[in-house]
Amino acid sequence: MRRTFLLLFIVTLTLGAAFTAAADDDDKVMGVYQGAFDGAGWEGRTIRAQVWAESKTQQTAVLFVGDGSGEVRAAVSGRGREGKFKFSGDLELGAMGGKVAFTGGIANETFTGELKGKTAGKFTLKRVFPEPPTRGMAPPEGAVALFDGTNLEQHWNLIPHWCPQGDGSVQICHTNLQTKEEFGSGLYHVEFMTPFMPTERGQGRGNSGVYVLGRYEVQVLDSFGQEPKDNLCGGIYQKAVPAADAVLPPLQWQTYDITFTAAAFDAAGNKTKNARITLVHNGITVHDDVELDGPTPGGVSDQDGPKGPLFFQDHGNTVKFRNVWFKPAN
Repeated sequence: MRRTFLLLFIVTLTLGAAFTAAADDDDKVMGVYQGAFDGAGWEGRTIRAQVWAESKTQQTAVLFVGDGSGEVRAAVSGRGREGKFKFSGDLELGAMGGKVAFTGGIANETFTGELKGKTAGKFTLKRVFPEPPTRGMAPPEGAVALFDGTNLEQHWNLIPHWCPQGDGSVQICHTNLQTKEEFGSGLYHVEFMTPFMPTERGQGRGNSGVYVLGRYEVQVLDSFGQEPKDNLCGGIYQKAVPAADAVLPPLQWQTYDITFTAAAFDAAGNKTKNARITLVHNGITVHDDVELDGPTPGGVSDQDGPKGPLFFQDHGNTVKFRNVWFKPAN
């Protein structure tokens, strides 16, 4: 149980939620659920859920119960198959409701449940598909379209190792993907989709990374339903934990808008300023002008530099990318 203060995240998802068709290999259960308590007893309380697959027959439902000033996070496991799951367990909601006995179920992409404690409460939530505000955004004036679905050979090396998809995206196959040109300070826009891998765990689940200047990794991972960490989606590997949970489920397109200021050097090549990064993940600022004291592991160099390639990490998982562009700072 953890009380969190992510009201911006809740409001953004609520306003941006859209009911769209799910992917073909979607299990019709995992995902974002929004709705409300039904009836008396829980007035003034909000509820939402994130449901993620632990296997093909087991799901974890993470409930977020709030009161307008913050939320309590509580998780419960459930079992089922073919789009129908049952959940039950004791939850500790602290100031939001104390200890409660929870029973609930998901069917037809609707999550219904009942909390029994000092006051009984029922809720109904619908599965929704949030739309990040910059998803599909065209490159602005002055930007370079690094990948628009058609221009692979213009900007990227190792073309035979790209696996173009029919939807204008490209899937990582066999090796890292790296630009021919080097870039420096500016705004990087990247859209990505992690695969649905319900039988995998941890770093084996939709793993990749976006390396700015080839040196500073913003982690890509299916860590939906987990609390933020530096090695989970949106984290700056071994450097910074996201300030908020902005991760969407697998099979949904996510956005990184990265404002990067490269390290500065004097005439003798001595570093005078560290690099800095701001990351807006799916419309939520998760890193705000964070100072980086050096590169993260696995890049093209362990030394800072004023410029470098953009590259996407191959970690053996079929992560997709699309709509990649860069706008220089000056």
